Amino acid sequence: MKNNIKKIVEEVKTKRWIHYLIITVIGILVCIPFLWVQIYLSDDGKFHLLRLIGLDNSMEYGSFPFLVFPFFCNDWGYSMMAFYPPLVTYIPYLLGLISGAFSTGLKLFGCFTMIFSGIFMYNFINEVTKKKGIALFSAILYMIFPYRFECLFNRYAIGEFTAFVFIPIVFQGLYNLLRGDKKKHFYIAIGATGLLLTHTISTLYTAFFCLIYVLFNAKFFFKKEVIKKCIINVVFILLMSAMFLIPMLEFKISAEYSILQPEIMRTNAESVATKTIKPSQFLKDIGEENGVSFVVGIPFLTMLLLGILAYNKIEKEYKNFYLTFIIFGTISAIMCTYLFPWKFMPNFMCTLQYPWRLLGFACFFFTPICAINMYYLLKCIDIRWARNIIFALALIITTSFTIMELKQYPVDDTSQDASYEERKKEDPKIHYFSINRDNMPEKALREQLGYLQTREDNTVIVSGNVNIVNENKEALHMEIELENAEKDTQLELPYLFYPGFSIKLENGESIIELEYSESEYGFIQISLTEDIENGKITVDYTATILEKVAYIISGISVILFIIHVVWFRKKCGQKGHSNLSTEESKKETNER
Repeated sequence: MKNNIKKIVEEVKTKRWIHYLIITVIGILVCIPFLWVQIYLSDDGKFHLLRLIGLDNSMEYGSFPFLVFPFFCNDWGYSMMAFYPPLVTYIPYLLGLISGAFSTGLKLFGCFTMIFSGIFMYNFINEVTKKKGIALFSAILYMIFPYRFECLFNRYAIGEFTAFVFIPIVFQGLYNLLRGDKKKHFYIAIGATGLLLTHTISTLYTAFFCLIYVLFNAKFFFKKEVIKKCIINVVFILLMSAMFLIPMLEFKISAEYSILQPEIMRTNAESVATKTIKPSQFLKDIGEENGVSFVVGIPFLTMLLLGILAYNKIEKEYKNFYLTFIIFGTISAIMCTYLFPWKFMPNFMCTLQYPWRLLGFACFFFTPICAINMYYLLKCIDIRWARNIIFALALIITTSFTIMELKQYPVDDTSQDASYEERKKEDPKIHYFSINRDNMPEKALREQLGYLQTREDNTVIVSGNVNIVNENKEALHMEIELENAEKDTQLELPYLFYPGFSIKLENGESIIELEYSESEYGFIQISLTEDIENGKITVDYTATILEKVAYIISGISVILFIIHVVWFRKKCGQKGHSNLSTEESKKETNER
């Protein structure tokens, strides 16, 4: 009986799926309270809820790809997709359709990201240390780090907490390429593509730390095979992310949008410097104006400081990783605070807006360090059951701290989420003051207290002479009947300026495709190319050809990437079999 139990325990330790199951159960348990949090009242929850509602409207009234939503901004059309990655829109949208409510879809998505972030952190640390105990503890700590719950429960920062899933994948691929067997280098492309389609700020800073990591390991990087694989990954990243990158660039070239203006978005060095925190806030809340807690917790800090005792016990082969992640974690933590010279940083680094977002990276870098410290200190204890008890206690204490932190998140009336969705379905028109205005044309945003307040939902004659007989507008489709119009007459249409509209002029038997430009106030403006006695203008949002091509590029690239991975793994398998056969032959020769 004793031997059977021992055998079962050994199997549990060696089988990865058991650890995946443990991670999944813990992920579900820590996310259960989230099901009773009201999405609508979280910092960004309303914005993301509106994105799903807008996508639903756009699918009914718009054209693929659905980059401009009808009804938003006084029914002038508003883009919430061109500058926000699609992965964190389409997946919650599908979950919302399945569950029957978009708010529920957002909650389920948050829970899934928690679980998968633990699984991928486990895979990464297991790749580095080859010790499943360290990998499991790292994954659990990664999931229950307090800042994770600020992103999910308090802020509902969907891009940021989804990035926790892909960051370990990127670093696993990079580690494998530089210091591993190079058989999983394609993880770089998987993780980086996921990041690009999730959160541009996290992508930028992950690239920043990856670059430093490469510099730290330069002697492993500057090899023909490594550089070749790196280039292949970069090419696939760009191609598979084309569905987001190309439309975003097209929008950027077409006009000036608020989200790209540092002064408006407060993404310049001076503004970012004012949003840093005090180092003491890692230990105690001081009543921050934004309501975000940055407390790391005594259990995590204690396990981190145990490195003073554990470092000499760590095997030499892991010390490079250990020191690198301590350095990266320390840099991340300092960058959260006023100790970092943000005032002198270039603007591209200031796109993160809030320096304390780097606490998420500190979480990623420090949690494996905590796990390694605990593992090597517990190895000093000869009694196995005592080691297991201490390990369990450390986990219970750390988890208990996180559970205590969860108490600060109020349990709201979640029925309000559903009622809000119902109201928006019945009356989808949304005033521009009731929505995030980051993606408005800059000219329109500057007139939000002026021209926009008095502008009605109809065509405005900017210059020239024309008699507008009738107008019919439904969502992103509009028909305007004209009489006695002079050539070069300028008309401002009741749509905010975004690329992707098709405007046709019917004059007698001829149909002319009209070009359009941005008006003085950020709307679509057209110029009549000829005199018109009786004519009609038809406006439709069809998306641009380039935007459609971008999705095709991404789709084809994903297929080619899968083919490349299958071919590469098959090649590695054949090579490995060949090497094994060679070793066996040598062994037989030696025996003879």
